[in-house]
Amino acid sequence: MIKLIYLAKRKPGFTPDEFTRRWRMHGAKGMSVSMWRHAVGYVQAEPIRPAPLPGACEDYDAVACYMVRDDAFTSPPILPDDADANELMARDELETFSGPIMPVAMFVNEDVMKAGVLGGTSAYLFFSDAGAAREIAHRSEGAPGINRLILNVKRTDEALGSLQGGLPYAAVVEVSAADLPALREVIAHAGEGVLQAADVAMVTREAVLWDRMG
Repeated sequence: MIKLIYLAKRKPGFTPDEFTRRWRMHGAKGMSVSMWRHAVGYVQAEPIRPAPLPGACEDYDAVACYMVRDDAFTSPPILPDDADANELMARDELETFSGPIMPVAMFVNEDVMKAGVLGGTSAYLFFSDAGAAREIAHRSEGAPGINRLILNVKRTDEALGSLQGGLPYAAVVEVSAADLPALREVIAHAGEGVLQAADVAMVTREAVLWDRMG
């Protein structure tokens, strides 16, 4: 599986609610193109406002995880509308976000420390130091009420070719619970300063737009 994570801002002029509606439309448009035949999962995670936990960031408007099969960018056939679809989605990104997505995206490998379903209330913790990310992930293990715990480590392998994202982080800790009270317990279990240890800490509600992970 290939996994893409992005951390984006809304296009200037949108309120947060207007942006969320536009973002859903962007996601629906993405699911209509032929590339989607490779998709196994797609989550849009919108930040909870006001920030519900100390250290949570309010500077961004969108976290997304897009998962596709390994052959998504390499296996034939490339359908005739793929190039047109890419152009369509690039134009739509500029109508939705503050800029193109690839400069604020990264491809990652998953270290699944606790498997769980998509959805719920989730913290996405972005780290420049992969070792610091792993330490925080281990501190979160075994927390009561935790649903999903994944250490996402940036990929830089040649298999991605020119598709290297520009998000300047080495790892993302993805920790999810059923709701905000449960997530508070998970963070408390991990100990003081968990969110503050991250370069960017987003506390979000996940909207699952596509799920064939099972």
